Amino acid sequence: MSQANTFGGNQSDEEDDNEEFVYGGRSALVLVIDCAEEMFVDSDNGKFKETLDIADAVMRNMVTSNEKDLVALVLYNVQHNRTPPEDDDDDGKQSSSGIVAPRQCAIFLHLDTVSVEMIKKVRRLRDSDDFEGFEHKYGHTSGTSLANVLWLCTRMFTHCGYKLEHSTIFLFTMNDQPHTNNSSEHQQSLTKARDLLQKDITIMLLPMVESFDCSKFYTEFLCTALGEDEEDFHPPGYQECKEQLLQRMFTKDFKKRSLAHLKWYLSKDIALAVNIYSFTRKPRFPKKVKLLRSTNEIVESKRVHIATSSLEDGEPDTSTSTTLLPGDQRKCISLGGESISFRPEEMNLMKQILTPGIRLLGFKPASIVTITNHVRSSLFVYPDEAHIHGSTVLLRTLYEKCLERNQVAYCTLTVRRKQPSKLVALVPQKEALDTNGERYRQAGFRVEFIPYAADIRNLAFLEEAEAPTISTEQVDVFKKVIKKIKFKYNPFLFENPSSQNLYINLESLVFDIENAEFFDSTRPDNDMIDKKLEALAGEISNMFTEDVTRAPAKRGRKGADDDGDGDGIVSTSKSARSSRSSK
Repeated sequence: MSQANTFGGNQSDEEDDNEEFVYGGRSALVLVIDCAEEMFVDSDNGKFKETLDIADAVMRNMVTSNEKDLVALVLYNVQHNRTPPEDDDDDGKQSSSGIVAPRQCAIFLHLDTVSVEMIKKVRRLRDSDDFEGFEHKYGHTSGTSLANVLWLCTRMFTHCGYKLEHSTIFLFTMNDQPHTNNSSEHQQSLTKARDLLQKDITIMLLPMVESFDCSKFYTEFLCTALGEDEEDFHPPGYQECKEQLLQRMFTKDFKKRSLAHLKWYLSKDIALAVNIYSFTRKPRFPKKVKLLRSTNEIVESKRVHIATSSLEDGEPDTSTSTTLLPGDQRKCISLGGESISFRPEEMNLMKQILTPGIRLLGFKPASIVTITNHVRSSLFVYPDEAHIHGSTVLLRTLYEKCLERNQVAYCTLTVRRKQPSKLVALVPQKEALDTNGERYRQAGFRVEFIPYAADIRNLAFLEEAEAPTISTEQVDVFKKVIKKIKFKYNPFLFENPSSQNLYINLESLVFDIENAEFFDSTRPDNDMIDKKLEALAGEISNMFTEDVTRAPAKRGRKGADDDGDGDGIVSTSKSARSSRSSK
């Protein structure tokens, strides 16, 4: 656990049983495309069309992942610094947002939330044979100052009208040396890179050719903009960056924010500050809204509580009805024939058992935490040095001692007010690296939820059932079966079929796409499995006999003999039908 990783700037996200998350700002992304002539001369209209494909995929995914995020598309190395047609004034250069594109730059899409029209505009440009007259509208040039491009992106971030939490620039280019060393443009670009670092704007490079050499210019530039050391810098590659970008954009982007800032009370006098993080989160479908049939407008509904008295005949007296404010409302429960009412503040006190925090109950051996205790997804505890100084040292000491003695800490966890307390076990876990040296498991305490005594069920039929006897030959055969169809699991290989089907259908309706293709990655490849198990099919069929399934008995007609069994009813009905047909 590094003390350099502090989370003082993180906003606390609330979590309840429905896992609602609230973030402090929006994410903004500016796609910057180099429009030099070499981007258009390759096969299939060059790399320019490939960048538009990526832009289309990015915007489509932003609609489903977070529809409030902003995206823009900027072109540079163009002759005409025109703005979108809907923003043109008399001079053709001033946009509605007040941003003037510098020389040899053009704004194709302003920084805004993704809309259907924006995606259609990118698709029209991509699918056109001449890119909608790109040569006439924009033209091609070279030598555009990279500092001017970054200045334009920075202005778009600052004038978007929203509070931004993350600002990112994606640069698509084939030119590995836009400026010569020690030139004025080179120094201006480095100065602008330092400005990006101060403003927390991230820039990412996506080279469009395999032979891209970052050492000529972009190694120094990117290290300056990202605040990295050149010795530790890993130059981006074409295929690698493309796969990372698509992987990042096609996967739900969950912000690395803490669910809560809590205190871990080790005793009455000792406490340390920690942050709670979640490993997984269930993606949500778009909320359903009611629309007015005639105009397709959203219908808003409001609930009003009204108190009325009853007349002698039991009908409500509407003349004496009054609207109840939230403070006047009561919730009632019938208990023992009596009606007991509670005020809203009393209901809150009933829900609030403990104040938010983690309270240590004691320590137990790590072996006591089993897979059967996994009642919900785990959380992660990390020290919060910004709230209580010294929390990192104390938590690390406790973590190392738990690892040394193979102990887990049993605690009660209350994430926020009005939430019931949970019984949890804080399990120390070591840092783990994958085959590429990337860290996929962080060192710290993993929060495992432990069931209460009332949560555990004893199923009698499981205790009474007898396990079938299995021979050694059968075990050996199915060991071979498992070995043949075993595969290496990776969660990125499986997409949620229900959400994918929903978004594909919505997209086909919006963009008038017929016969939209849907691929369910969770379905097994039966042909491949049959091919691998073909050699063992004979052994399995000889080892096991077919299950004898008896057909369900048919119900007889009225008037049939009800005393007989099911087979007798069926035979009686058949004989009755045959006798009628002979007559």
